[in-house]
Amino acid sequence: MTNSFNHHDFIQRISSLSGQINDLLQNELFDNWALTKRNHLIQRLSQVKFDKTEQVYLGHHLHSARSLDDSMDFINLAEDFLLNPPENLPDNSVFILLNNDVARHLQLYIDFYNSNPNAIIVIWDWDSQHWVQMSALLAMYSDFYISSTSENASILSHFSPNILGPVFACVHQWTRKFILENFDVLMKERLDTPLGMHVFYEKYVRRNRAIATVNKIFPTVSFAGNEYKVKNEIENFTEWANHKSHWIMPVMSGVPIRVFNALICGGIPLLPKFYQNLPEISILGDVPLYYETSDLIEPKAINDMAIARFDGSGESGLIGRVCSAIANHHVDGRCQQIFHALEDSIGKVKSNDRSYTSGYVGVKGL
Repeated sequence: MTNSFNHHDFIQRISSLSGQINDLLQNELFDNWALTKRNHLIQRLSQVKFDKTEQVYLGHHLHSARSLDDSMDFINLAEDFLLNPPENLPDNSVFILLNNDVARHLQLYIDFYNSNPNAIIVIWDWDSQHWVQMSALLAMYSDFYISSTSENASILSHFSPNILGPVFACVHQWTRKFILENFDVLMKERLDTPLGMHVFYEKYVRRNRAIATVNKIFPTVSFAGNEYKVKNEIENFTEWANHKSHWIMPVMSGVPIRVFNALICGGIPLLPKFYQNLPEISILGDVPLYYETSDLIEPKAINDMAIARFDGSGESGLIGRVCSAIANHHVDGRCQQIFHALEDSIGKVKSNDRSYTSGYVGVKGL
């Protein structure tokens, strides 16, 4: 097999980049930081009477989360809460914040973290597959860090010894109650064209090229801005529910939110084949289809497969997909998994337990 590009040059470039990363990770800074972080957490836990998660402050991007435990109170933070942060936090307070909740006011967040030793601050990093600079900083300045993908989990673990997960992204746009109350929207007639509106990111040229290629056949797979942020819940929900299939083009890897939105609306996600190499794909079951590079050029055949799968499963199949996604891929369940992992990890720190049984949160056997 021959191609016009220089294979040797690509291999040398990859080898050079890998060598640079490996050289960096040998720096004694990481040993010193790991000791500092671990001792800092032990000191905080000695000062805080933390036994069980009771009072949880959720970042703005998790505003649709609802507690599955009656003994737990959720407090939703404003989008710019760092400009006027809560004070006099009681013991057992836990903060679950996404990278997007703190990125705009990063220094204020670091100040808040350092000035609240009686709270447990957890960062759940939904962009850890491509926003590496932010991810490394948040791993350093949090009590516990959670990557949302397996791709960089190992590298980022060098920036903090207190790692949970990975815990994958999920549906966070709609509450479970909203979905159930609007179930009739999901049962209406749908279009055979795939939905695939993606925000344009200049530096991801391969992704942009793929979207532009499929767009030639399916105009509903295209670039979009952040229009969804100004639409109300039912408008966004209806748009997702209007299509039988959903074309997913990730910026790098990691399973993005739109995969789970497609599943919870009963659709068939079309995912890149390289996803099959990721551990997180095991939680998606047998619903998605996986496209090859050739399918970008001639996308009709695989979309026809998705339509046939949707139509062939009928109403019972649609209802089954929605209910499975509500049970397995909604933010309520993910938060509950985080709380269990957090309590288990804190218990091990307190008891000086060196064992590890958590694995990938929500993924059996990993």
